[in-house]
Amino acid sequence: MNQNNVKSQRGTNKFVHEGFVYVKDKDSIDGATIFWRCDRKYSGCRGRIWTNSVDGTFNCLRRNHTCCATGDAARIEVLKVQTNVKHRAASTMETPSQIRTEVLQNASAATLGRISSSMAMAKMVNRVRRKENVAPAIPDTRRGIEVPENYKQYEVSEGVFENYLLMDSGNDDDNRILVFGREYNQTWAHDMRDIFMDGTFLLAPPLFKQIFVVLARRGERYVFPVLFCLLPNKTTQTYRKLFFLIKQQWPRFNPETINVDYEVAIHDALRTEFPEADVRGCFFHLVQNLRKHLSSSNLLGRYQTDADFALQARMITSLAFVPEENLMQALIDLENYVTDDLEPIVAWFTNTYVGRLRNNGTRAPPNFPYATWSVLQRTLAGSDRTNNYAEALHRKLQLGFGVAHPSIWKFLDGLKKIQKLFDATYEDFVAAREPPLKRRRYDEADRRILTKVQNFDAGSIIEYLRGLSHNYRME
Repeated sequence: MNQNNVKSQRGTNKFVHEGFVYVKDKDSIDGATIFWRCDRKYSGCRGRIWTNSVDGTFNCLRRNHTCCATGDAARIEVLKVQTNVKHRAASTMETPSQIRTEVLQNASAATLGRISSSMAMAKMVNRVRRKENVAPAIPDTRRGIEVPENYKQYEVSEGVFENYLLMDSGNDDDNRILVFGREYNQTWAHDMRDIFMDGTFLLAPPLFKQIFVVLARRGERYVFPVLFCLLPNKTTQTYRKLFFLIKQQWPRFNPETINVDYEVAIHDALRTEFPEADVRGCFFHLVQNLRKHLSSSNLLGRYQTDADFALQARMITSLAFVPEENLMQALIDLENYVTDDLEPIVAWFTNTYVGRLRNNGTRAPPNFPYATWSVLQRTLAGSDRTNNYAEALHRKLQLGFGVAHPSIWKFLDGLKKIQKLFDATYEDFVAAREPPLKRRRYDEADRRILTKVQNFDAGSIIEYLRGLSHNYRME
């Protein structure tokens, strides 16, 4: 909305200028000018102004006011606050108290002295929502979700909207999928070569299992979230359906590398829907899987209190830096080196990532082949070993929402707010600004890891694994 406009009780625009409020009288014959009159019609005021009909700018004062000698700045501010309240009531599902807090943040003392009471403002919010019918009741089923038009749209800038609900598997689908994101992102879908995917469960609205986020690298050092997907479960079928929807909506989306966690269903779906892509497991999640197995084996407490034990445990995941031709020897050496309590953890890693040894001496296919979880070549090439962009995004979302499992409408309200932060970062990319640098301690650890990898010696594998394990933590 133009900063010189406020809303009347009936929702029509009023124009404000130098402390006076005007209502539209009529347009000029040629349509180039709008004629306005003072809104204090009960006093018979003859105040008149003209504005440009194209950009809404003030043109001239045609007649002086007779209602009063000077304008009323506080009244203008109150009207602007009320207009803001109505806008937020119609475009968000914030509570009346949340709206009041937001709109009064920068209000002057003069304005606060004349503003409506909290009860009156709550009535205003409810009145707007009854009229607008902003959001339906919380649905009982995924089929019953009817997304209102204002939730399907995203306000890019004042008065400029684009689609935000990009994909919907349909309200006839029991396992319905909803995908939100900037419509603009489709314009560079063909450049989304390096992709990061991850799910979070804490913020998923009721009826959905997870929020599955797709991020894409833009340029050398920027990574942006491009799709926010509400998924009903974690099955291969659901992931395949999601990836099919993405390809259908964005036909030029054809990533070369996809970085994900270690979830068999995702990997199976990606191999089917993106057979040419290089699917890479995240080293951070590999270490997190180690943590889970230490916990299930009642060894996490010892990990947290015994530094030598912790170092040996991390040597298991440091196998991800070992060349494939040296992997079997590294496993043998590691089994002989670690304490007996860690042997079941080594066995878990071997069965899952190398392949269980059969009775006939052959190995069963692992859940995740070496090329998926090895970070050796990624380290040498300077590529990402982790999916930390997604993890950082999840933390930002959790801070932004401040509540677990919000309703779908509050989720969309919060998501649109956070989207504005992503938009600002995208403009940094457009302006060729440098993104924030990696923390020094992480940068130094990366350099030490690279040095170790570049100087790999098959004759001292245990020392190699121990050296690597000094340079990362199980957080």
